[in-house]
Amino acid sequence: MIASTPSATFSLDIQLAPNLDDAPLPRVLQGELEACLVALTQTLPETSAQSLSRDICLRLCDEAESQALNRDYRERDKPTNVLSFGVLAPEALFPTLDSADSLDDVPEMPLGDLAICWPIVVQEARQQHKTTSHHLSHLFIHGVLHLMGWDHEVSAAALAMETIERAALAQLGIADPYISQIVDA
Repeated sequence: MIASTPSATFSLDIQLAPNLDDAPLPRVLQGELEACLVALTQTLPETSAQSLSRDICLRLCDEAESQALNRDYRERDKPTNVLSFGVLAPEALFPTLDSADSLDDVPEMPLGDLAICWPIVVQEARQQHKTTSHHLSHLFIHGVLHLMGWDHEVSAAALAMETIERAALAQLGIADPYISQIVDA
């Protein structure tokens, strides 16, 4: 579905694995997750926020599908809460274009795909004393930041990414997810 704000248009496609009987319907999730994108556009610098107008596909999957994706694409044979599959920039996809060539004729590429494991969302939300809605919003924002190239492999990058997540979630009235992890530890 396509939604917009005065400064951005979002295209978010939500898919459900067929065996997720307890997952919310895509039409129920649509507004909630688009609100996450709006919060990100208001949190990120404008140059970064512009990439949020590219297509995003979110698939809520089960543990078996999450494990298969994690194993096949990340070489980790276990299910995980969120996986992101970003699309390369046109310059990387079309390396034969020289500086005189234009990318104007290249169709806009999607931002990428997210796979969020619904049973893990439910389990982690329960363990962390959060609503599933709030935890899903956090994981969605986290995954979208990965699609945009953010990472948390080194401490400084993790802190920067967490700061953006906290600010976007605060705009949605969602508590800092990292404080609750410290308290629960």
